[in-house]
Amino acid sequence: MHFNMPNLMILGALVASLVLVFRSGERIPAFIALAAAALEALIAFRLVTIKGPPSLGLVLAAALCLAGGWSWMRASSKLTVTAATVVALIGVIQLLVALKVMA
Repeated sequence: MHFNMPNLMILGALVASLVLVFRSGERIPAFIALAAAALEALIAFRLVTIKGPPSLGLVLAAALCLAGGWSWMRASSKLTVTAATVVALIGVIQLLVALKVMA
């Protein structure tokens, strides 16, 4: 298990989505973010191998981005706003990397 920047970002999204699940009033986007971040973590740390389409990273990044934005719009406390911002920004960065806009 290597702790490089992409893996740390995945772990950050996973922790932030757990905060959203336990502290947010909106459960649907929190569980979407948790599912996307957990699947990314399992794939990144090679605990699960999925032979799916090569655009799976793009789909998971878009799910993080949309769920984080949805949670951010509905957040009311500082903790949930911060967690939703972390999820959304990590999703945007992963989306830009998957689209090869950013290296």
